[in-house]
Amino acid sequence: MKFDIEADWALNLLCNYDCAYCFSRASTEHPLVGRMSPEEYLDFFDSTGKTWLLHLTGGEPFFHPDFVRLCRTLTSRHYISLNSNLSSSRVREFAAEIDPARVRYVHCGVHVEERDRRNAWRNLQSNLACLLDRGFPLFASQVMTPAAFAEFPRVADLLAKARVPLMPKALRGSHQGRWYPQAYTEDERTQFRRFSEQAERIAATNPWQPDLHGATINPLLDRDYLDGVPDFTGIPCSAGRISVSIGYDGKIFRCGQKTILGNIFDRRLDLFAEDRPCDDEYCFYWCLRYSRFEKDAAANYPRCGAPSRLKQTLVTIRGVRREIGNRIAALSQPGRP
Repeated sequence: MKFDIEADWALNLLCNYDCAYCFSRASTEHPLVGRMSPEEYLDFFDSTGKTWLLHLTGGEPFFHPDFVRLCRTLTSRHYISLNSNLSSSRVREFAAEIDPARVRYVHCGVHVEERDRRNAWRNLQSNLACLLDRGFPLFASQVMTPAAFAEFPRVADLLAKARVPLMPKALRGSHQGRWYPQAYTEDERTQFRRFSEQAERIAATNPWQPDLHGATINPLLDRDYLDGVPDFTGIPCSAGRISVSIGYDGKIFRCGQKTILGNIFDRRLDLFAEDRPCDDEYCFYWCLRYSRFEKDAAANYPRCGAPSRLKQTLVTIRGVRREIGNRIAALSQPGRP
C-alpha cells in the first residue's frame, strides 16, 4: 500500500458495548454523524490531491449510517483500516463487498466482560471466520484490566483456534482509582509480556498477518512500556504533515485536540509543510512511528511518571465531562440499531 497521509478517524460515538475503560462512546448517535454522504466524503479526500490511509474507529464504526457503503466508496481510491468489536450483523456485508487488498488490517477489540455478558462469542467466531475466509488481515486485542488477566488464556485459546492472535493491550490513565500502566503489579507485567510474546508467535505463523510495525494500533509495543510511555514533548514529529486525527464532528487535528488543521464539513485542510516539535496530547503508537527516534532509542528514553493526585483528578474530571458532553449532544438524535 502506497499512501501519502494517514488519519485516525473517529467516525461516530454510538456503541452497543459499555466498557468501563472506554473514553469515546455514547448510547445514541451524535447529530453530525452521517451529515455528509459517502460520495461527499470521498470528494473531500480526493480534493487534497493525496492518497489516504483512513483508520476507522468510533464509538463502534459499524453503527455509522451507511458504513459499508462508505467503506466501499472510500476504498475506490484510498485505503482503510478498521477498529471494531465486530459484533454487528453488517460484518458479513462488509466482508462480501469490500476488497481486502484495500484494507490494511481489521483490529478486533474483544472486550471480555461485555462479550461474556452478552453471550456473544459464537457471533464473534462467525464474523471472524467470514473475514478470514475472504482474506482480510486480522488481529484482536484485549484491554488488560486487573480482572482480564485471569480470563486472557481462555480467550486467547478460543481465538487461536480461529487463527487470530489475541494481543494484550495496556490500560492507560485512570481506572478504578489507580493510574495505569504504572499501577500494574510485577506479576501482572510478567504475565502481560508472556501473553504478548505468545500473540506475536501466533501472528508470525499466519500468511495474512498485518504489518504490525506500521499499524495505527499495535498492542505488541505495549510490553516494552509497562512502566510508562516516553515523554515526547519537544521531539520533532511529522504529525500534522503526514498524519492527522479526525473527529466525528469533522474537525481535523494534528493529534490530540489542541491544534486544529481544518474541517471536513468546511472542505478545509491546512497541513504543516515541515515536522514540528510535539506540543500536544499524543497517541503512544503514533508517536513511536512518526517522531524522529532512532531505532530502539525510545526503549531507553525517559518515561512519563504517574501524574500527581491533583492532575489525575483533573484528567478524570475532564474525561467525565467529555463523556457527559457526548451523551448530551447525542440526545438530540435517536440512536441507530
